[in-house]
Amino acid sequence: MQNFEFILISILVIVATLTDYFNSSYAHIVDSNNTQIWEKPQENLKIEFGYLPEKPVIDTFTGLAFSVTNLQTGEHAGDGVAQVTVTNGQRLFKFQNVSVQNGDFTVDYLFPDDGTHQVLLRLDRNDSINLASFQVFVPHQSPPSLLDYQANLIIGIGILAAAGTITILILKKS
Repeated sequence: MQNFEFILISILVIVATLTDYFNSSYAHIVDSNNTQIWEKPQENLKIEFGYLPEKPVIDTFTGLAFSVTNLQTGEHAGDGVAQVTVTNGQRLFKFQNVSVQNGDFTVDYLFPDDGTHQVLLRLDRNDSINLASFQVFVPHQSPPSLLDYQANLIIGIGILAAAGTITILILKKS
């Protein structure tokens, strides 16, 4: 019994460690079709912005990733605190006091509507406050239909077949 408990505890520790690793707020921008760049030469600052998936889906998490670097050297800028605001002109959502570690951070957002959304960033660092603006386009999506999903169709046919079989068995016994 002690071996079982040891194995169970070991598995829980491994799962907790991996969960923390995959949910960390570190996010470096990888070159993609949706990367946007904001530069401020006076502050020697460059902010890259990107999002995944590249075609956001309504009511599904989209990772909004930011990378802050030195404009001349390309090295990551230091730590800071960010505020990210997402708006489509009608709705407004704020992420406040987001920790920026080694210049990189990400937030996960659920886009409620299709269309163009503006992502506003306020970055507070020891020596400056910087503002940047980016855009995310969420394509129009058709509402799901029961017949669109093959699995639902198969389940429906199975239920009808079971109901038919039960009906036939009841009629034969009568």
